[in-house]
Amino acid sequence: MPREFHKMPALPDTIDDPKVQELMSHYFATSNHDSDHEGFVEMFTADGEYSMNDRKAKGRQEIIDMRRGLWSHIPTRDHTPHQIYTHGTDQLQLMSRGHIKYQHHMGHEADNEWAAYYELEKDEKGVPKLQKIHIITDSNKQV
Repeated sequence: MPREFHKMPALPDTIDDPKVQELMSHYFATSNHDSDHEGFVEMFTADGEYSMNDRKAKGRQEIIDMRRGLWSHIPTRDHTPHQIYTHGTDQLQLMSRGHIKYQHHMGHEADNEWAAYYELEKDEKGVPKLQKIHIITDSNKQV
């Protein structure tokens, strides 16, 4: 069952597919949970890509491995998207920007701005999946 994200910004009229809306809400909710690597990767196509700055993972196992590495020293994250909008001719290409608060495993906290690009692809049943995500952030602020 998809997680509902309670801090979703109002979506523009160009994102009117309830399945796309649900996917994005579930993505942000799951992004804040360190233990749900399988739930996170299930949102992707089998050959999906997940990248942050210069780190890139392709395929579900690489995405799980990368995600585990991202959580290894930062056990608490709180993503707040401020804006999500379409990029391109339809709602299968999206962009977002927002803010994240981190808590490092040593106890100190940091926060940061981020931006992301998403490519979605519908499966044979018409359910949107994440084909590509590229996140840009200042990774030096995480530590």
